[in-house]
Amino acid sequence: MIAHPFFSVIIPVHNKLPHLDRSINSVLHQTYSNFEVILVDDASSDGSSEKLTEFTDVRVRRFRRQTPGPGGYAARNVGIENARYDWICFLDADDEWKLNLLETIAEVIQNNSKLDIISWGWFWTKGKEKKLDAYSTFNKNYSTKEFTLIDFLKGPQPIWTGAVAIKTDVLKKAGKFPENEFKRGGDMDTWTRCLWNSKESVWINKAMSYYHIDSVNMVTKNIERETRFIFSPFLQNLLKTVSDKKLKEAIKYYQNRYIYIILNGNVYQGKGINYALLHKMNWNKQGIWLYLKLHLNNLKISFSK
Repeated sequence: MIAHPFFSVIIPVHNKLPHLDRSINSVLHQTYSNFEVILVDDASSDGSSEKLTEFTDVRVRRFRRQTPGPGGYAARNVGIENARYDWICFLDADDEWKLNLLETIAEVIQNNSKLDIISWGWFWTKGKEKKLDAYSTFNKNYSTKEFTLIDFLKGPQPIWTGAVAIKTDVLKKAGKFPENEFKRGGDMDTWTRCLWNSKESVWINKAMSYYHIDSVNMVTKNIERETRFIFSPFLQNLLKTVSDKKLKEAIKYYQNRYIYIILNGNVYQGKGINYALLHKMNWNKQGIWLYLKLHLNNLKISFSK
């Protein structure tokens, strides 16, 4: 068994004052104590900056950016560059963790030194309502399950920002978050690059995170969906350069699936997707753009080539 791991928990904050006690305390009160909390104030103007100074735990470190960045990607990168430990976790400032989360994943890490990425289940919550994520629902008979980039692309995704731990060196090697290329969807691009650079990844069948979809100042509400992450330079380069037929098929499936989701308005968990139709699709990029243009009058979506 390897030594007890240490975690750097990165929380970007941009105008999330009503939720800061909930999110930050869900980390500070963890049953496992080997961690630091990196709070990155992304130029907040609602009192969040002042609130962050109230968290005086010695494990808390604070940084501030002068200009907010889309999606919090630049703020997360500040955290990655300043992380002191080998493992990094992310938590958005309006979400929360169960108090035994770090203890649970630390035990998994101690039993497998080859791991580069660990993910786990989460709940979508709105008020008192909560719903288990799709990956956990589809894999309920597993206690743990290894997954690869191909598994991620075929979906449903076993990774969400508040439910993943990644080796710091893997994140840096993968290029961190795309702070200048995306307004939304940059996390998906980051996970694909991290999985490409990881040796081994595992999912834990325990729902230990809460994704609150009724929070203030949410990116998913304030920024229109765009397609750039679907045709990211990384994925397009893989299509051109790799010889792995299964990987190429998975990339095309991923692109088709998200086009389908966007066109049909099925944002959360791929609800209502006709998977039989998706398996038959083999569109190239030009074909997809033609299909999108036919629907532009009915869509309020930002499209970027």
